[in-house]
Amino acid sequence: MNPNARKNIIYSLVLFAMLLAVYAWRTREGKTESKLVGKSVAGRVSFSGKTMGTEYQVVYLDEKNRNFQSAVDSLLTEFNLSVSGYEPTSEVNRLNIIDTLLNPSKTLVEMLKEANRMYDLTGGALDPTYSSVDQIWSFSRSGVRLQDSTDVRIFLSLVGVKKVIVTDTLIRKSNPNIIVDFSKSAKGFALDRIGSFLEGKGIKNFLVKIGGENLAKGVNEKGELWKIGLFYLADSLGSKAEGVVALKDQAISTAGNFEEFYSSDSLKLAFQIDPRTGYPVTHGLLSATVIGSDAKTADALADALLVMGWRQAIQLDSTRSDLQMILIYNEKGEKMKQYVSPELKPFLSFPVK
Repeated sequence: MNPNARKNIIYSLVLFAMLLAVYAWRTREGKTESKLVGKSVAGRVSFSGKTMGTEYQVVYLDEKNRNFQSAVDSLLTEFNLSVSGYEPTSEVNRLNIIDTLLNPSKTLVEMLKEANRMYDLTGGALDPTYSSVDQIWSFSRSGVRLQDSTDVRIFLSLVGVKKVIVTDTLIRKSNPNIIVDFSKSAKGFALDRIGSFLEGKGIKNFLVKIGGENLAKGVNEKGELWKIGLFYLADSLGSKAEGVVALKDQAISTAGNFEEFYSSDSLKLAFQIDPRTGYPVTHGLLSATVIGSDAKTADALADALLVMGWRQAIQLDSTRSDLQMILIYNEKGEKMKQYVSPELKPFLSFPVK
C-alpha cells in the first residue's frame, strides 16, 4: 500500500475516534444538565422558563400532579408588561418617556407603594430612581471613575422616589427626566406573586427561583426543608467556599460579591453607589445575604444593606426577629470578616465562629 494512503487511513481513523469521543462527552453533558433541571414525577412537579433576562424555576409537591406552567408564564408576562425594564412597551418604560401615566395597572401602583415603604425603612438607601447617578460612574478592580465634566448634583436632583406622585388612578413625575427602575426589587415581588398563586391552588410545599432569588415554603419530597446553595467566607484572606442554608418558609436574596471590589486607603469597597449622596459607598460591606418571611423584602433589603453598610445592617438585625443576615465585610487595614445572625446558625451546613 502507498505510504501516503496508509497515513491518510490512520488520520481518518484517529479523526473518527475523536469525533466519537466528542459526541460521547456532549451526550454525557446533556444528561447531566437534564438531571439538574429535574423532571416531574408522581407527586412532584417542576418546570422552568425565562423571565426578566434570567431563568426561573418552580418545584412543588402536588398529589394531583397538576402543571401550572402556562398560568405562571401568564402571570410573569403580565407582571413584566407592567414593571419590567426588559419589556420595551412596559408601563414603567412608558412612564420613563413621559411624565404622567393615567390609569396605571394595580401592579405598578403596588410596586411604587412598596418602593416608598422600603425607602422609608432604609432611610433612602433603596430608591427605584437611582439609575441617574448610577450611570455616571464606572467601576473596576483598579478603582472607580466619574464621567468627565459631570456635575453629580445635577443627576442627584433626578433621584428620589418621593418625587413620583402615586395614586390608584395616576402616576406623575415631578421631573420628566426621572427614571424609574425596579431591577433591584422586581424579582422578589414576582416570587411572592408566584408563591401566592401556588398557595391559592392548595400547594403548600414549593420552591421558586428567579435568577439568584429564592422563595421556599413547606418541605421537599423527602420531607426536609428546602436547601439553597450559597457562598460564604472560608477564611480571613477572602477565600470562597460553597455551603447550604435550609429555609423554613422563607425567602433568600444576596447582593454584592465579596470577590469583586476595589481598594482605597487600605479598605476594600463594593461596586456600589449611594443614591442618597450620588457617590460611591465608603464602608467595607462587600456582600449582604438577607433571609426573610417574604421575597420582596429580602430582595430589596439585600441591596439596601449594601448601601447602608455593615454597622447599620447589624443594628437592624438586632431589632428585627423576622430577618436573618450573612454579611461579609472588612475594616480599614484589616482582614475580611463574616457576620451571621445567631438564630440562622442551626440552618447552615458550614461552621460559623
